[in-house]
Amino acid sequence: MPHSFFLRKTARQFLAVIFLFSSQWLWGQEFFLNGSATQSNDTCWVLTPDELWQVGSIWNEQKINLNESFQVLMDMYFGCRDSDGADGIVFGFQPVSTSVGSQGEGIGFQGVVPSLGIEFDTWQNPNLGDPFNDHLAIVRDGNMNHNSATTLAGPVQAGNGNIEDCKWHSLRVNWDVSTHTLEVWFDCQLRLTYTGDIVTDIFGGDPLVFWGFTAATGGASNLQQVCFSYTSFLDGFEDVVICPGGQFQLKVSGGSSYSWSPTTGLSNPNIPNPIASPDTTTTYIVDVLDACNNPFSDSITVFIDGDTVFFDLGPDTTICEDSPLTLDATSYGTNSVDYQWNNGSTSPTLQVSQSGFYAVTVTIDQYCVADDRVYIEVTPLPWPFLGVDTVLCLEDTLLLNASTTGNPDYLWSTGATGPELTVTEPGFYQVTASNQCRDAKAGINVGFEDCRQVYFPEAFSPNDDGINDIFYPQDGGDVELILEMRIYNRWGGLVFENLDFRPNDPSSGWDGRHKGKRLNPGVYTWLARIRFRDGKEEWRSGAVTLIR
Repeated sequence: MPHSFFLRKTARQFLAVIFLFSSQWLWGQEFFLNGSATQSNDTCWVLTPDELWQVGSIWNEQKINLNESFQVLMDMYFGCRDSDGADGIVFGFQPVSTSVGSQGEGIGFQGVVPSLGIEFDTWQNPNLGDPFNDHLAIVRDGNMNHNSATTLAGPVQAGNGNIEDCKWHSLRVNWDVSTHTLEVWFDCQLRLTYTGDIVTDIFGGDPLVFWGFTAATGGASNLQQVCFSYTSFLDGFEDVVICPGGQFQLKVSGGSSYSWSPTTGLSNPNIPNPIASPDTTTTYIVDVLDACNNPFSDSITVFIDGDTVFFDLGPDTTICEDSPLTLDATSYGTNSVDYQWNNGSTSPTLQVSQSGFYAVTVTIDQYCVADDRVYIEVTPLPWPFLGVDTVLCLEDTLLLNASTTGNPDYLWSTGATGPELTVTEPGFYQVTASNQCRDAKAGINVGFEDCRQVYFPEAFSPNDDGINDIFYPQDGGDVELILEMRIYNRWGGLVFENLDFRPNDPSSGWDGRHKGKRLNPGVYTWLARIRFRDGKEEWRSGAVTLIR
């Protein structure tokens, strides 16, 4: 056994508890929200909306130990109002409570005793000794009056003097317990430094304090928010015991570059989340550069102990939608084996039928762990469809589109490739859509016909016998509208005219009269402009014999 029985037993009791948190970010899980504060996503909180007389705070429910060094990286947003924006944000430490303070110039932190606060003030209060520009200061005991001895550092100008500029601003706070030095970096510049025995001088020797943010508005307002990138309070690693033969994914955030050492047993030492699978117990150190190229580091010890595991989810792969894949993490232990998939399943196997990232953590005997992850891409089956059989008008074309899911290749019966085909001739057209999952076919019959057929009688006999008394155009559905029709006698005189009428309507035709008088028998010429159902317009002409 790599460890003694005593160490294994006590480690089981301890690590069985901390493992519940070692592979998860704790954002949004441990903060008390007060007043106007709301959580906007996993790492961000709105402290005050852009409304008058608001006050909000977030306090972590777990106290931290100021006898230990810490690092905090975050982004802060002070709103868009400048001349009429207020009041600011405080990053504070206090052992009193997780409630919220007063509105306005107190920024939700005034009067909290004992306390240490880093103030970001966006409103000038002359009675508090505020400078004209937006400013930073380190204060104690909730006293925001810079004319008093409770201002430990500052005030100094924040940025260019206006941080209510609709932009996010970076903040880094370092506490080095060995030198008793507190540093405040704002927008990548060191703006404040305070050196002192905070635990003794401010907190009476008690190093355990709550930490969080407060903000307020008063007779002026702004939207005020904070977002965490990294804190050693929340993101610091918990050591982990990996089962022999297993692996575990390490995670850190808040940086622009990462370097892990040693590199032994790591999938990639230059990413924030490498997979660790060392053969022996190893302590890994990660050096990170933040957005300002300032370094911070963290470490985790990966113990190798417990029962061996052999499960492997396999490489990233692609499956067809009609062929689900079973992921198998089955493992064996002396007492118990627990499975936790990222979709909530607790079974040893998981059937996958949708694209996505799948991960499982296996805990053997509530002691050692192993995890694995795989990305499954589900390829849809192709289902081409060309529509129903159709008949087109002469001179028309038809664009067939067989586009379908599954990114297939297309082959038409004409030999053409691609999802589209332009049809200009009658016939049966078929397409085959093929991908790694299957071949699928679709077909369509396409016919052509003359869509501009119209009939004008060659003779009519307007003798009121009810038979062939009217001359008018007739069709079987090809004509949309007779735009104009004119009839002339043999000398070219206009004897009849009608506009914008439908065919097959005797009431729109010519009854052989002109100005109410019956015209003599003979041959008359006609001229018509016709719009057909295919949208085309044509002039047609001919002759009609009037018989008496």
